[in-house]
Order: sequence, then C-alpha cells, then structure tokens
Amino acid sequence: MTESTPGRRRGDDLEHAIFDAALAELAEVGYANVRMEAVAARAKAGKASLYKRWPDRARLIQAAARYKATEVEPEFEPSGDLRGDLVKVMRHIAAQQASPFGEAIRGWIGELRSTPAELTEELRTRIENPRIRIFAKIFEDGVARGTVKPEALHPRVVNLAPALLTHYFLTKAEPVDDAGVDEILDHIVMPLISTGA
Repeated sequence: MTESTPGRRRGDDLEHAIFDAALAELAEVGYANVRMEAVAARAKAGKASLYKRWPDRARLIQAAARYKATEVEPEFEPSGDLRGDLVKVMRHIAAQQASPFGEAIRGWIGELRSTPAELTEELRTRIENPRIRIFAKIFEDGVARGTVKPEALHPRVVNLAPALLTHYFLTKAEPVDDAGVDEILDHIVMPLISTGA
C-alpha cells in the first residue's frame, strides 16, 4: 500500500501506527540509532508521512512519548496497605522505565535544549501529574487511616518517590530494581511520611 492508495490509513490511525513503530524501533536499536526511514518502513508508511508531521527524530520520539504517556498510568485505588500500595506503584513506574517508553523519555531528556519549552512542559505534565495523583491518593488514604502524617501531603513530599525513581533511571541508565524500591521506601519515604501507627 502506498500513500496514494485510496484506502490508506489517515489521521489518528496512521499516527498511532507510526508512534508504535517508533517505540518498537527505539526498543530495538536505542535512541541514538533511530532513523526516520526505518520507522516509516516498520509502520508501512511513506517517509513523507513522517516528515510532514515531524521535522526530525527528536520531535517524532517526543510525540510518541506524549502518545504513550496517556496510557501508562492505570487507575489505582488504595488497599489500606500503605507500604504494599507504594511498592506496587513504584514497581509499575520502574517497569515503565524499562520499556521503550522509558528509552523515549531518556532520549527526550538528552535533547531538552533543542525542545520548545511548551512541548517540554506538556510532556512533563502528562507523565508526572498522573503519578502524583496516585501517590497523593495513597497518602490521603493513609492520613484518613492515621498511618500517614498530614504534612506528607505537601506536593514535594508526594512527588519524592517518583522523583527518586526517575533520578536513578536517568543517572544510572536503568530502572531501580525491587531491592532498590525497598531501600527507597524503608530508608527515605516511610520514615518521612509514616505516623508509626
């Protein structure tokens, strides 16, 4: 099928196929080796389809990351087990960071200087806000149960665990493992937020 074929994919269908292809290519070859031509071939789309929407690899990967960011955070309801809930969410974030989505974010961070500020802020908001809401929900549940200090609801405290995961991921080039999640929780987060009840 060529771009001139009447039944070709258009709009969102074509874009999503390109995003999926870009993330698959990223997982296979790494950010530095992603080529627009290879993404087009994988998506079974014409090169012109890519360049018409995104002028270069950086903009394409940023767009793919924004697309993926809308589906990476599941709905989460606290179970009442404060530490267990935090472990579950933190391991979920680490698993995302081990995926092509994580590689896209690392590549995007590496090209921040060439990224328009409004795109940077939009992507950061799409990634961070759902995570912050989940941690806030867990902390609010803990406050209601008397297991979390009310001052733990400060935005910087709520964002501490995901920020530590992201810092490790960006500086070590790999996600935190399960033992690392336990260390972050037991030596930093739990002593800071827990009432001891």
